[in-house]
Amino acid sequence: MTDTLQTPKSLKAQITRTSLVLAAAALLREQGPKAVTYRKVAQWAGAASSSVGYYFDSVTQLLHEAGRYNIQLWAERAEKVAATAEALPPEECKARVVELLVKACLPDATVTPSAHYSQLIAAAESNVVTEAYQKGRVSLDAAIGRILACAGIDNMPPRMVGAIVDGAAVAAISEGYNVSEFAARLLQEALSVYAIAAQAQ
Repeated sequence: MTDTLQTPKSLKAQITRTSLVLAAAALLREQGPKAVTYRKVAQWAGAASSSVGYYFDSVTQLLHEAGRYNIQLWAERAEKVAATAEALPPEECKARVVELLVKACLPDATVTPSAHYSQLIAAAESNVVTEAYQKGRVSLDAAIGRILACAGIDNMPPRMVGAIVDGAAVAAISEGYNVSEFAARLLQEALSVYAIAAQAQ
């Protein structure tokens, strides 16, 4: 892969390449890895089919960049919530910790929860997408850790928070509950257990 293919030099070329990544990322989110083909990406980006092959050596490379973009969006959203938590007085942050954690872990209102979790499960169909998501999860967990720290919760691992919210979301989707409310309820119960454990030490 040449540098020219990786990073186009002209502004027009950079815009075209970026639009292809954004189209692939949207397809990945909404329909899973199998939907990311040269033809479909070009169609969604409003570009010529040949342009995809010009900027990307393979669908694998395109999937990798799309996966990186998607998890970056998720991590950035969590980081904004963490920044909000850090700007609050400690007591207020502690009182709102469940709300903040759920907001950091779940997709925003523009994304349907069922579509979000369907694409995460479908990511298993592509090794490069799972690799991108694994690496991006580090940033997401770091943001969750910042929120926990602001609330004075030091005995609950960030990954546990993600697991509880994700599990609650999938259960809520399958059983017809409100995702945010159900995730908040289960997370509050888990935080109560961790609080009791901390007092017992």
